[in-house]
Amino acid sequence: MKRFLVIATAAALLSACGGQNVHEAAAIGDLVKPGTAPWLTVTGGADKLDVRGLDHKLTLEPSPNLATAVQSQLGGQLAASYVQDLVVTCSGLTTSLRVDEDKSPGNVAMELGVHCSLWAHGFEAEHDYKTQPSASVAGGGGDQAYAQALPKLLADGAEDIAAQMRGDIRKIGRR
Repeated sequence: MKRFLVIATAAALLSACGGQNVHEAAAIGDLVKPGTAPWLTVTGGADKLDVRGLDHKLTLEPSPNLATAVQSQLGGQLAASYVQDLVVTCSGLTTSLRVDEDKSPGNVAMELGVHCSLWAHGFEAEHDYKTQPSASVAGGGGDQAYAQALPKLLADGAEDIAAQMRGDIRKIGRR
């Protein structure tokens, strides 16, 4: 009987650990500017983002979707680099969020990647673009602090990817 009680108690404790699954809305609509860069499209990306490295499961639910926000941010960043007949098609948007509680508990890092094909003047370039921005999260903000950090992570990531893309746009624009 004692053994059964110990096993039942252990099972109850284990089921309580890590069983919490928190969903947070992440408003990223401020990143979307209408009418920016009709020559650029971004598709793909998950509907939800899990924040890894926490002692519980946290899922962010961005609205609007990630591809729309990244497309708008890239379009705004690359508007000055536009060359005649430029078409940029990006697919396979990937994102992941991670907190390293040991090294930097007040920061969240994002891995952002996308595969893009660029066409101009009959020439094409294809490239996988990747970046890893990070942002501080408010100590007392709880899980909502991660949702509030998402717009900064996306904006910083798009800025870095746009900087990488400018070189490829210049190459095919000169031909």
